[in-house]
Amino acid sequence: MDDRGLIFTTDATLALVIFIVFASAMVTYYAMPNYAGQDQQSLERIAGDALRIMEYDGTIYTAASLYQSGNETGANDILTERLDQLIPNNTAYKMTVDDFASAENDRGVLVSKNIATRVQVLSAPQEGWMGRAWYKLEKAEFEDQQNNVTTTVWNFHNWLTNFNPWSGSGGLYSYPFWGRGSTAQNIAFSIPSDAVISNAFFLIGSSSANNGASYGADTYINGNRIRGNPNQFIFLNSRPGTTTRMYNFQGNISASNLSAGVNNFYVNFINTTYAKRNDYNMAWFAIIANYTTNFKVPKGVINEKYSFPDAAGLAVPTAQELGGGSAFGRIYDLDTGTVTSLNTRRVMSWATFRDSNRNLLDNYDDGIPFVIDDLVTNEDGCAVSVIREFDLPNETISILDGAVYVNAYGGVDNAMVEVWNGNQWEAVFCSFDFKSTPTSSITDYTAGDGYGNLPGIIYIGDKLRAGHNKVRITIWDRVPSTDYDLVGLADCYVTASYTKLPIKWNNFPFYSYQASSNSYTQTRSFTTESGAKEVYLFAGAGTDTKNYRVQINKGGTWYNLYDSAIVPYALNLASLDAAGTKAFTTGNAGNYTITPGTYTVRVTVTGPSNYWESGDTAGNAEIYSGNRVAVLYPEFLSNIWTASYAPEAETARLRAIAKLNQTLQEAGYDVDPSLFRSEALFTGDLPNNIPVRLDLWRG
Repeated sequence: MDDRGLIFTTDATLALVIFIVFASAMVTYYAMPNYAGQDQQSLERIAGDALRIMEYDGTIYTAASLYQSGNETGANDILTERLDQLIPNNTAYKMTVDDFASAENDRGVLVSKNIATRVQVLSAPQEGWMGRAWYKLEKAEFEDQQNNVTTTVWNFHNWLTNFNPWSGSGGLYSYPFWGRGSTAQNIAFSIPSDAVISNAFFLIGSSSANNGASYGADTYINGNRIRGNPNQFIFLNSRPGTTTRMYNFQGNISASNLSAGVNNFYVNFINTTYAKRNDYNMAWFAIIANYTTNFKVPKGVINEKYSFPDAAGLAVPTAQELGGGSAFGRIYDLDTGTVTSLNTRRVMSWATFRDSNRNLLDNYDDGIPFVIDDLVTNEDGCAVSVIREFDLPNETISILDGAVYVNAYGGVDNAMVEVWNGNQWEAVFCSFDFKSTPTSSITDYTAGDGYGNLPGIIYIGDKLRAGHNKVRITIWDRVPSTDYDLVGLADCYVTASYTKLPIKWNNFPFYSYQASSNSYTQTRSFTTESGAKEVYLFAGAGTDTKNYRVQINKGGTWYNLYDSAIVPYALNLASLDAAGTKAFTTGNAGNYTITPGTYTVRVTVTGPSNYWESGDTAGNAEIYSGNRVAVLYPEFLSNIWTASYAPEAETARLRAIAKLNQTLQEAGYDVDPSLFRSEALFTGDLPNNIPVRLDLWRG
């Protein structure tokens, strides 16, 4: 479904509006099914955003004034022009202002399957005059935007002794290398080829039976050794009901020891003894890298980053000895290496956890570990949940893109990502089949039970909104008996890109899915319209991806655009296509024109053939919704304009001009104020309450 529009879509044309509406009240209601599907949700959000923007930028008040003065044609033209910009091309609309005629466009949709209605009652401005100012800026300049990225570039989640040869007699003593066993074998991971690397770190989990000390570990990154002595492994906890002790070591990786492209590592277990040869195990391993990358975006696009708090620990349902006295859990601070006891019982039932009203999880999303009781029959979960709240400007902004970056470590088996929709939490990802309220359908995220289905990047650009936002990440370890394991999140964050300019940016996200084998292919259609300048593919593959291939369909044949062991941050699809295939471009890689049309791209990801590299039982390949096509347009589709209110006509007009000039300067554009155009409209004769109804439908 190609949802394009405003706050949650991407082909909105937004006015630059900074003004105050002196309104005393706004009443809204929704006409939707009780169990609306995702398409109805999308339509509802489009309608709400369109009404909000048209209220703020003065479109509705202007139309109401024209209707009031008898200029029905002028009012309809203003509404139609604005709605054509704000409503996606595949969506029909009808707007009615008060009791006047309607502005509508059926877009060729004669039979409606999905309908949403939004009614808003606006209070008329009290100032008497509305000033409007506008400026025609033909084209947005493109500029390099630097993105600071923190992402998991490799993850192992399992017990190493579940795999051959470490499962044999002697374990990590007899087979002291990961990878391979008796001799060293590199495990390859990649960092985007255009990345400027800042630093990285790795986390390695250790267990030792019979109350033993941890082993030591030499981790080799591109041949450079980083030693972790046994006394440098932080004691975390004793596993419930056992004499097994758990440890964690964090090693820092210098940027000089990494390269953009393919890198290699292996681990050599040291300080093990023959007498305790079967006591040792590796419980997790993750490499998290920090780097910057650049790609061109229209000038005036603002990119924000909102970090989650780090959190880690484990919880148990009954107090017991966990290594620091009787407690209900252990809390781990990754930054300081300190471990403290959890002295409060924190247990949430699975029935409550997955209830349609997940607001009850609000009591547990503080980063302190808790137990999910009866996850499945006779199986609990050991969980951590964190929330990030942030505000985007509550103006006529267009949210162009948004994503959640999840970096998990420890014994994490499953994850869920949610976004607050204004009324309740909406799951945008869960490791296994999950009822994502408020829809009634079951969403399939995996071919199996979702074990190890841990995302790196999840797209949420269509879920963010102007004003207050909340995003939540929950991770958990599945506990089949009493092996409650530590789970942790490090350096997770949300990105949001938005603009105050009428910039067009359409996203076409892939579907999050974990395959049952180490190879998985997914296709996605995307549409380019006249004036498209750039087409990017942002990568969102599994954190154990070995190869990333991109193909474009031309005349029924698939052609390679990219095929590499290097998982990119973003690919310039238009440039790659123009260099050879020319499925949707003409010209060459450095100077191309994008042809309007609908095209299909295919992405194939390959996981490890050696399952012990990732800990997946089948090297499961994954694609996540962070894998998305983005089509960018440089041309503004309308005048940039603002509105302001005042008791006198001239004051209202001058205020609008001043605000427009300020907004353009803040966006980085130098303009000639003498080219501004402005007018003042009398609004004093408008009724006190102006009901506005917007109907949207799709076939």
